[in-house]
Amino acid sequence: VHNRDMSIAVLRTFVAKRKEEYEELMNKRNNKSNKKGNQVETPVVNGDTALTSQHDEIGVVHEKETNQPTNEIEDLSKEETKTPSRKVTRELKPPIVLEALAASGLRSLRYAREVDGLGKVVALDNDKASIEACKRNIKFNGASAISKVEAHLADARVYMLTHPKEFDVVDLDPYGSPSVFLDSAVQAVADGGLLMCTATDLAVLCGTNGEVCYSKYGSYPVKGKYCHEMALRILLACIEVHNSK
Repeated sequence: VHNRDMSIAVLRTFVAKRKEEYEELMNKRNNKSNKKGNQVETPVVNGDTALTSQHDEIGVVHEKETNQPTNEIEDLSKEETKTPSRKVTRELKPPIVLEALAASGLRSLRYAREVDGLGKVVALDNDKASIEACKRNIKFNGASAISKVEAHLADARVYMLTHPKEFDVVDLDPYGSPSVFLDSAVQAVADGGLLMCTATDLAVLCGTNGEVCYSKYGSYPVKGKYCHEMALRILLACIEVHNSK
């Protein structure tokens, strides 16, 4: 339960931060476009004859403007006020979440019901009975779950490899080590996305069996008072290695 609550808190923070960063980016782009629109080119003219001819042209223009009727001048002023300033207004698409190992879909349902601003939640599992239970749970949770959560029977590794950079959030919570899923998971996360990873083989990460830890995570743990911090660092290093391939 605490693990799911933490995942929901992290996902809420990610959605809010993502929206905030997008608004800042749009404001910067709008400011740049406004500056470009306000810039006026002023050509430099050398020579007395050119200056006098320019003044003559300006005088002719002023005479023409003064001779215009007042109605035309009012129409021109109205048209100037009607022209809107250029602004980049693109809507931010809601994030898409993938729960790679969903089982009965409890976490996916909580995401859909408790986290605002999500677009779609895809629940995967390789067990047919689990997917059937997940679909029943989706129906039990009403319209909010039916409109957002999708359940698919598929191998998580194959599905993530065949959907590269398609999900803004990928949630991995396997039974045991997540190392076998990391290579495909980092490829499924979109640029600027979030990978949530849970490792339940804490005994291996804390140094109970160093050989197993090295074979799964590529690091050899050392027993000590700092074993939990070391376990977290080993997991993060393993994710970084897979992400840099």
